[in-house]
Amino acid sequence: METQTADISNEALKHFANPKNYGSIEDADGIGTGVDNATQNYATIYLKMDGDTIANISYATHGSEDIVILGSVFTEMLMGVTLEEANRRVAKLQEELEEAYNSIEPPEIDLTKPEGEQVSAVSTQSQDSANIVLTAFRAAIRHMERKEEGIDEESFTMSISKRCPYSNTDCAFVAPQ
Repeated sequence: METQTADISNEALKHFANPKNYGSIEDADGIGTGVDNATQNYATIYLKMDGDTIANISYATHGSEDIVILGSVFTEMLMGVTLEEANRRVAKLQEELEEAYNSIEPPEIDLTKPEGEQVSAVSTQSQDSANIVLTAFRAAIRHMERKEEGIDEESFTMSISKRCPYSNTDCAFVAPQ
């Protein structure tokens, strides 16, 4: 298990130090942005198609290190595959994302502390970053569909949908300072 974790960490460092497919694509067939309205982090996916095959895919972001790494890995994973295969892979990643959200441990609550300090810190940053990248891809696909419908727009933007398995509200717990 330690070797697998080290391999994943090494791979993540490689993608962070030298992100693949970063930047825009001139004359992209689909441009989609996934945005987290709570943090204003976003990723934009650019798609260039050759028939039903993704001939080129890139991304841009001003978001977290996670988005840079995930965007690099994600675009490498979809380069050169058919749209059908890409959608299958994205559906599988979406299932894994739901499992990751569901595995978040509930925050510890200490009612003996003053209000505002009662809830321990819980972070969904990694899950939200993956969600942003997947949503950007879906937005790029939707942009292509809208262009085929005759809708002329530069790009298409979608907000991520996030939830906490232990709360009806957003996962926005902040550690007390």
